[in-house]
Amino acid sequence: MLDSSLLIEYVQDIKYAYFGQAVWGVCLGFILLYFNKLYRRKYLECWAYSLFAFSSLIAFALVSFYTSSVFGVEPFWQSLSFFLYLTATFIHIYWLLRGVRHLTDKNSIRPKAELIFYVASIIIALSVSLFNLFANVEGSFASVQIFPFFVKTLTVGIVFVYAGLKIMRLGRNDGALGKKLLWIAFLLYGFQDLQYAVSCVYLFFDNSYILNIEASMGVIDLLVLSFIGIGMIIWLLEDERSTLEKTNKELDSFLYSTSHDLRAPVASLLGLINIAKHDIKEEQGVKYISMMEERVIKLDHIFSDILNYSRNIKTEINVKTFRLGDIIDDVISDLKFNEGADSIRLDFEEQIDHILRTDYYQLKVVLSNLLSNAVKYHDSSKPDQYITVRFDKIDRDVQITIEDNGKGIPQESQHKVFDMFYRATSEAEGSGLGLFIVKQALDKINAQIILRSELGEGSEFRIIIHGASEKSMSNLKSV
Repeated sequence: MLDSSLLIEYVQDIKYAYFGQAVWGVCLGFILLYFNKLYRRKYLECWAYSLFAFSSLIAFALVSFYTSSVFGVEPFWQSLSFFLYLTATFIHIYWLLRGVRHLTDKNSIRPKAELIFYVASIIIALSVSLFNLFANVEGSFASVQIFPFFVKTLTVGIVFVYAGLKIMRLGRNDGALGKKLLWIAFLLYGFQDLQYAVSCVYLFFDNSYILNIEASMGVIDLLVLSFIGIGMIIWLLEDERSTLEKTNKELDSFLYSTSHDLRAPVASLLGLINIAKHDIKEEQGVKYISMMEERVIKLDHIFSDILNYSRNIKTEINVKTFRLGDIIDDVISDLKFNEGADSIRLDFEEQIDHILRTDYYQLKVVLSNLLSNAVKYHDSSKPDQYITVRFDKIDRDVQITIEDNGKGIPQESQHKVFDMFYRATSEAEGSGLGLFIVKQALDKINAQIILRSELGEGSEFRIIIHGASEKSMSNLKSV
């Protein structure tokens, strides 16, 4: 049985916990609506409506407690509160199930089924309320006034257990923390409500049964509800990150495949242009052919940069110990035939301690782009054109400085030069990917870059590779 004095004490103890649940439900509902607006996930909208209905049923539950017969309220108002309480309960579980269906099956409930559910919910809620209103059995408090609570806990318990199992089975090999937290919280909440329903059954059939109600129940409900909300948000963010990663991989593959396929006809076109240059004798025709060759070469460089970017993303880090001089020689051998390279002096004196430990390929990508830019944007009006490469060790870090006296970079453009497709000057003929690739490569090897430049004076790039310093050559390997 249920002692009325115990019920009064229970209501006084849990009203703040229940009020907290209602407020948290409303706040979480608006949070989910906000994320739905950002990411367009229909299940978030459904769960937001479910939470609003949950907050309503909590409010009606408190009203039902205060309108129970132990507080001397007319049976009509008590039955009305029960009707609203159960109606909010059914709306709550309907939108919960609709959200789960959108999430697991990618479709919604049919309008006819939705109408049937609403009609059935109203009929059940009205029947329970009328039963409470017209029942007039001596000592029927446990069997009559607990009945709406039994209907609510039984229904909500079954639905939450079902929803938890559905979400658990969704992508069984998915290790997402948010999903695990969500289905576990759903099951806990469902089993807790089913436990309440079992207690109600004991009250119906066993007059000697004493229901001990702890005030901590409301706090436990609030805690589980918090886990549900946190699980929803974490899972959303993890799912969005997974979607973005998949999209990025597909985009990278598309860029790589497209650029690779387009380079073949471009190479053929360059071959045809080269043949035409030898066959055409008219001065005007030769001029047009040369202009065509310049444009096609520029297009080929763009495709090459895109391929380098895609290849750089896919390349795994392979840390080795090597001499800086080896990588400088490797880069210079690729650049020495570039236009204007023969008029530029390279200042680099290799020392015995110029060794470092990092990824050879990523560092080569960095140095190739920086030295190539230094050659490309040299200032031919200066009598002494130079590129200086310096190597310094700072504790466990290695600093490589590349300085030139070329054209320099305008001050207002220096914070943008590492952005994708950005070109600092109108004279720049590259793709705008070079320094972006540099930044990506440095991020992969735990390094940073500092730019100092003055227009007309030159530029200085300082590369700081963290933890790359080697004190001896004992770990040196050929690359």
